[in-house]
Amino acid sequence: MRIVVTAALVLTTTGLSADPGLDEAVTEPNVFAHVQALAEIGELHGNRAVGSAGYEASAQYVERVLRAAGYQVTSQTFTLPHYREVSPAVVTAAGVPVTAATFAYSPSGRVSGPAQAAGTGCHEADWAGFRRGSIAVTNRGGCPFRVKADWAVWAEAGALIVVNSKPGELKGSLSEPGVTLPVVGVAPEARFEGTVTVETSTASSTKSTRNVIAQTTQGDPDDVLVLGAHLDSVEAGPGINDNGSGVAVVLEIATQMARMRPERAVRFAFWGAEEVGLIGSTHYVKGLSPQEKAKIAGYVNLDMVATKNHANGIYDSDNAIEDAAREFYERRGLPAEEVAFDGRSDYGPFMKAGIPAGGIFTGAEDIKTPEQAQRYGGSGNQAYDPCYHKLCDTIENVNRQVLDVSGDAVASMVEKLAFDRGPVR
Repeated sequence: MRIVVTAALVLTTTGLSADPGLDEAVTEPNVFAHVQALAEIGELHGNRAVGSAGYEASAQYVERVLRAAGYQVTSQTFTLPHYREVSPAVVTAAGVPVTAATFAYSPSGRVSGPAQAAGTGCHEADWAGFRRGSIAVTNRGGCPFRVKADWAVWAEAGALIVVNSKPGELKGSLSEPGVTLPVVGVAPEARFEGTVTVETSTASSTKSTRNVIAQTTQGDPDDVLVLGAHLDSVEAGPGINDNGSGVAVVLEIATQMARMRPERAVRFAFWGAEEVGLIGSTHYVKGLSPQEKAKIAGYVNLDMVATKNHANGIYDSDNAIEDAAREFYERRGLPAEEVAFDGRSDYGPFMKAGIPAGGIFTGAEDIKTPEQAQRYGGSGNQAYDPCYHKLCDTIENVNRQVLDVSGDAVASMVEKLAFDRGPVR
């Protein structure tokens, strides 16, 4: 009888080992099953964009998987402004069409009048002598676009045109609704003579959405590793590499860790509204008290980890997260390289808050070099992900071999960072 009890205890202890072999437990078929589920949601709803039925279905799927694994799941609800361009801007000067781009959060409107230059549009002096109802033309730079727009409203301009400081059409954002005149951007070569007409057609509203969060019951709750991925897609498509791939890896790691006993608690976060400005992760970080912030040892971000024409990118974060990723690729004998750690994804708010962050990334819209093609395979002089932010970012856009390696890499990183209490900074 004693032998039987001892054997049972050994089996239990093995199941809760501090050395769990997490990268062996996280398998590509299980990760890909989550990718398939998100792809089916995307196919059904057209996209998984913030505020859409596809996003809510994605959040519900994540919740079901986490609850089935035994987690207590929290929804963090927040609101955000939502903007949509109904039809492209139409701008003419003396009847001649001028190529222009509507600024995000510009209202709809159609205004005609003479053009009048207003410098950078950043200071009251720029608007001295401005004629009410004229179409204001300002240069890019000197202050945020919203400041230029607010001054244009103050000067009672009919519309605002912002001229790019470098070649190409200027696309910009006013950050949020509230400006009362149409705002567009144009290329430097645009000329405005005679009567100028600016027409924009847009729709703005406020939407409610949420982050989905769960945490291991094992591990020190005062010393937490956060592992996160954004759950939303763009409106143009279902977003299966961007970022169903990252979500799937986080979700499967959470599933496997439910039976393990890390030294640090691990918090799993699925962010809303990343594609419209890192809004979900920013809301989360800003809502942390100083005491809660101090409990977070580090944040690992996954955003696009199964890119077709991939490279193995490690964020240049100069901390233990980068070291753990590098150790994995070296151990596997795989090439890897540093990529810009510039705040572009959901690690940005953590960086700004002074929380150590990092992660891996297999490529987006940038062009893969011939030298990289020699190292990683694939095609040089082509985009890493030719379906980035497009309708074709479907399940066919997922590189399963890369997904497999990425899943192992992140599992290895989490094992290193959560089952070892070493500093992350």
